[in-house]
Amino acid sequence: LKAIMGAQRIILCAHLQPDGDTIGSLLAMKALLERLGKEVTAICHDPVPKNLHILNGWEAVQLASECTIDRFDLFCALDCSDSDRLGDALPLFNKAPLKMVIDHHASNTFYGDINYVDSKVAATGNLVFRLYEAAEMEIPIEVTPYLYAALSSDTGNFAFGQMDEEFFVQISNLLKAGLDITRYSRALHLMKEVDFVKLLSRALASLSFICDGKISYMCLTQQDFKESETAPESAEGLVNYALNLPGVQMCFLATETRENRVKFNLRAIQPHNVAEISTHFGGGGHVLAAGCTLEMPFEKAVSLMKERMSQSVC
Repeated sequence: LKAIMGAQRIILCAHLQPDGDTIGSLLAMKALLERLGKEVTAICHDPVPKNLHILNGWEAVQLASECTIDRFDLFCALDCSDSDRLGDALPLFNKAPLKMVIDHHASNTFYGDINYVDSKVAATGNLVFRLYEAAEMEIPIEVTPYLYAALSSDTGNFAFGQMDEEFFVQISNLLKAGLDITRYSRALHLMKEVDFVKLLSRALASLSFICDGKISYMCLTQQDFKESETAPESAEGLVNYALNLPGVQMCFLATETRENRVKFNLRAIQPHNVAEISTHFGGGGHVLAAGCTLEMPFEKAVSLMKERMSQSVC
């Protein structure tokens, strides 16, 4: 907070392929800084997903590749475990006179000058909430959806993750501040885009099991996206359908984003650890939810992931 107070022009950055935690944290942080009289620019490598357009002000998040800011005092990365997750924003980060990282991933590489990293909390939004408290600032009603999006997205709407007493005290305070939890819970976690449903049918058609049903996996190829006239970003959240099945302890969704490039979303239930598997392949994430990308033919990548997961579960 002291570093923030000493800066005037601040860049806030979400991680590439943004989710509810990084965008919710970014918008809540932006609102806090503007109330403190700061000049704030919000950027991200990728566009804000359609499901997060319910959050007022999402349009203010610029594409990092289009950001023309030349002079600024502080660059703050939110929910980014390492500098590679900044994407097109990395050059701006590298030229920043002061670099700050606010994150909750256990795999964080502490790549900033100031690293506010707490892997014991469920979401980066929990840390932004603490900054409101440190600044002795009430949570405005218009900010409550941002923090709810952050806290609920990384916990599957309170179904998993490192939720503790502080977590639910923060949720309670959001309700006291006027959060319409019914509206935003439905919009963020129940409503699905048509493209998502199209891909869901294809992913479920590929559903397979190994290790006596302890591991499940689904696949989406470039052909799936072409035939369904959808894009890989519409597959966000599909992996959970492979996990929430009786007997399944670990799962993955393999997405062929382009030739010789396969994105993996990994999920598990306790006591397993998919962060270790993801890190093995150059990725990162949480103990029960992680991801990585392999640069190789689709079939080979899937085979390697099946082999590595089997070593952990079978």
